[in-house]
Amino acid sequence: MGVTLETESGSVSPTRVVVGTILEVVAAHWILVGVSLLVTRILYKRYASPLRKYPGPFLASFSRLWKVISTASGRTHLQHIELHRRYGPVVRIAPNEVSIASPEAARNLLSAGKGFHKTDFYGVFPPPENPDIFTEIREDVHAQKKRVANVPYSMAAMQQLSPFINDTIELFMRKIDEHRAANVGSGPKGKVFDLGAFLHYFAFDVLGEVAFSRSFGFLAEGRDVENAIKTIDQSQAYNGIVGQIPEVDYLLRRNPVGKFIPALSTQNALITRMALEEMANRRPFDKENAGLLRSGDGRRDLMASLIQGHLKNPERFAEGDVFAVAHGAIFAGSDSTASTMQSFFWHVLSDKKVYNKLNAELDQAVQDGTIPASGNLSWNESQALPYFQACLREAMRVRPAVGLNITRIAPKEGAELDGHFFPAGTRIAANGWVLHRDRKTFGEDADIFRPERWLEDEERARVMDRYMFQFGGGSHVCIGRNLALLEINKVIPRLIRDYKFELVHPDRELKAFATFFVVQEGLEVYVEKKP
Repeated sequence: MGVTLETESGSVSPTRVVVGTILEVVAAHWILVGVSLLVTRILYKRYASPLRKYPGPFLASFSRLWKVISTASGRTHLQHIELHRRYGPVVRIAPNEVSIASPEAARNLLSAGKGFHKTDFYGVFPPPENPDIFTEIREDVHAQKKRVANVPYSMAAMQQLSPFINDTIELFMRKIDEHRAANVGSGPKGKVFDLGAFLHYFAFDVLGEVAFSRSFGFLAEGRDVENAIKTIDQSQAYNGIVGQIPEVDYLLRRNPVGKFIPALSTQNALITRMALEEMANRRPFDKENAGLLRSGDGRRDLMASLIQGHLKNPERFAEGDVFAVAHGAIFAGSDSTASTMQSFFWHVLSDKKVYNKLNAELDQAVQDGTIPASGNLSWNESQALPYFQACLREAMRVRPAVGLNITRIAPKEGAELDGHFFPAGTRIAANGWVLHRDRKTFGEDADIFRPERWLEDEERARVMDRYMFQFGGGSHVCIGRNLALLEINKVIPRLIRDYKFELVHPDRELKAFATFFVVQEGLEVYVEKKP
């Protein structure tokens, strides 16, 4: 390689000499130069960062690749528990990101008005052109959307839809009875019933009734209709992994070419298609119709309430927001509610003392008239079952439905959390599986499932409840929490009251894969109708 060193006047330029020498060295030793630059970058990110004092995996100190690998493994929730046990309350999990283990610090991190903001992780979740309440990172826009959606998601509004949840519960019970009837003579315990799958079907169908005034048909058919659950799980896996390196999304799902590739398009998925169809069925949007389904029973479902919100303020809550919020409710609400119910049953059925005590409480409640002997329970009736409530809280504590971190960015003035100062722009993450095992808050036995902890001391129970993050926290607390709690509080006591359950594999852990939510499999039971 030759480099011209002389200028037009014939003199030799010193600058050209230096540049030429560098280019010749690079050309001759490009591998060595490349490695040197890489090592220099690694050393700079690891040791020049203000986060250098915090321990963590070596790879994480200079690359986000550790987060990608951890998320792709499906065990990131468990790996974060191990990290904090090994390294302490603050762990460096990326060049500019730390994970915290203090529930008090996490509460401050997620509280409104503290200046922390969502990261670009949330921008990966669809639909990118119309972020919903979960994925919206602009705080002012998030507040606008939430004001509209809070109305249909209130507990009062949810309870008005209880009759339709009751109908779905009745269908669930019939499917269990049909399973028992179809397996008469197959042995004293009957054939295996996949309770985990049917709890998932139930959660999906309830969301269909509440959001669109029609069932998705999962319970009726006893299967994953059009692989909708599988599609959502695959989408959540993509969101979780690519969300660690959001720039890659522009090469994949956000790539304009993807619109022409069926495998990358979500427009034909059952949930997306149904949401678009429901919007079409209710057009034109006008105040006279108020967003109600024209051929329906007059109920004000989630879609109708969102359309009303749009009509009141179309500039702040556009038609795209109606679709995004309704669509997001299905994507977020089905997996999370199902995971919570699966965790509840696995823990309760794994401990005979707990199961027997819960059955005794329900039997006594029937005898003294606290709950009905047949049919469905109301919200207030289930709240009068203290041991059931303790079991539910404990299941949500030990196995929260969200397995990935909730991450925020430190404000421009920086932030101090739990005695640690983090500079502006630092990403600070909190994981519910870590926070819920804080021994100072939940006791020295925080690793085990023990519902009694919630009943031993009223003041301590209030403190523990203050530091529960199963629905997130602060202004970004899950907007669908009321619906999730309502359906859980209605269906689980009914199941426990009316049926006897026994785990097929009592010594086998549930298969759990954390994408964003913790997707679980393996809750197989023998079921018997109580006399």
